[in-house]
Amino acid sequence: MRRASWITIGVGALLLSGFAYQHIAERIDAVRHPAPGRLVAVGDHRLHLWCAGPGSPTVLLLSGDGTPSVTMYAEQRRIAADTRVCSYDRAGLGWSDPAPQPMGLRGQVDDLERLLARGGVDGPLVLVPESGGNVIALAFFRRAPQRVVGMVMVDGSEPSLWFRGSPDEFPMLRLTDPLWQAGWRLGIIRLILPFAVPSWVEALPPDLRGQFDAVWSRPMPGQVRDPVDRWEQTPVGGRPRAVSGMLGDRPLVVIRHGLAGGMGVPEKYKTEWPAAQAWLARLSRDSEMLVATRNHHPIAEENPALVSAQVRRVVARVQAGK
Repeated sequence: MRRASWITIGVGALLLSGFAYQHIAERIDAVRHPAPGRLVAVGDHRLHLWCAGPGSPTVLLLSGDGTPSVTMYAEQRRIAADTRVCSYDRAGLGWSDPAPQPMGLRGQVDDLERLLARGGVDGPLVLVPESGGNVIALAFFRRAPQRVVGMVMVDGSEPSLWFRGSPDEFPMLRLTDPLWQAGWRLGIIRLILPFAVPSWVEALPPDLRGQFDAVWSRPMPGQVRDPVDRWEQTPVGGRPRAVSGMLGDRPLVVIRHGLAGGMGVPEKYKTEWPAAQAWLARLSRDSEMLVATRNHHPIAEENPALVSAQVRRVVARVQAGK
């Protein structure tokens, strides 16, 4: 009994130490690496919005499933030299508040519309979605086509493929959520993060690396909930469809990855991915598809120069009236 008591005390002390370590480290991060943008109320929660650069149209970056916008900051910096560019964190990601209730695709588009209106992001938009962010981008286009003047899809998910492939993946993913949240709150993820990041993170400038570490070291309720709730809370009739020609003659660039392996595309998607990307290129009569031959699925993170160059091309065409 005495031995069991000491083990219990030891485990309790370790847990308490981890919790205290995480709490103190978060307060230090808040001073050293504050959110670059601002928190905008969109109802019963706030979303983080960061805009930089002058000019029009505004480029809007949409990060992938369960991914905070900090992963696209290197790309955002490059684009900001030529035009205004905004990124945002969906509910429960990055610096944004979690949503009080599970949120489907419609709710995520509602959030985005309110964020743009209350955040002062008006005028025409060039949408730049990555991975699962493409599902939200196409749903937003359906809602407000008059606002979208061009798109650059960065290995964007084709909506029907995204929803069709999810039943096998997301229920299991939800089971991991308590482990993720416990790992964050006890400081475990903070401790192992420096040894688990991909090579593109190690190449970030020091200030962006600091922001990346700060964001990924704090609890993110949306890391799992963002895609899982979108799938579970979106009825079949509310799923967007990628229809040939739906973008009209708006300039569209589709970039798909050229290297196998790495994180991002589940195995069951891989055989269909090239055909799905080719189909996305058919959404506009003025489109181009590029293969990032040296990159895996996270193209914007591995090769921000490539993505920002394509964004500048689309922006220039919009500014010149094509």
